[in-house]
Amino acid sequence: MQKFLLLFLFFILSCGKTIIYDLTFIDLKGREVKIEPEDKPLLLYVWTGTCIGHQEDMKLINEHFLELSKRYKVASLAVFMKPEDVKKFLEENKIDPKFILLADPEGRITSIVKLVFLPATLVFDESGELRKNYPRLPLKKLLKD
Repeated sequence: MQKFLLLFLFFILSCGKTIIYDLTFIDLKGREVKIEPEDKPLLLYVWTGTCIGHQEDMKLINEHFLELSKRYKVASLAVFMKPEDVKKFLEENKIDPKFILLADPEGRITSIVKLVFLPATLVFDESGELRKNYPRLPLKKLLKD
């Protein structure tokens, strides 16, 4: 009976659903970090160096950061890119982000989200569950919701 209970407990613990706050990414200094949850939804802008429109979107996020940060924890994730590539992109495009910017060189985000669009704006609730998945940056909708 004791073996059965241990096996059952192991099964229950190993079947837990992975959420955004469980994943490890890389900051621009090369350190492994996790996004820390807050008492508001997470707005995660996901992009890669080859997608179209991310330069304009990231400038808009910066421009409207104060408004967005009243409603969301604002972060950006460069998927399948290394921190040095992200830094180079920022320098070339003269972007000094006011928001959290992380790299995901291994594409770990794809273990919990099917990325249909790139760039994409993902909105997670406070518990880390994906609630919305938009193409690009629907700024008006995000400020209105």
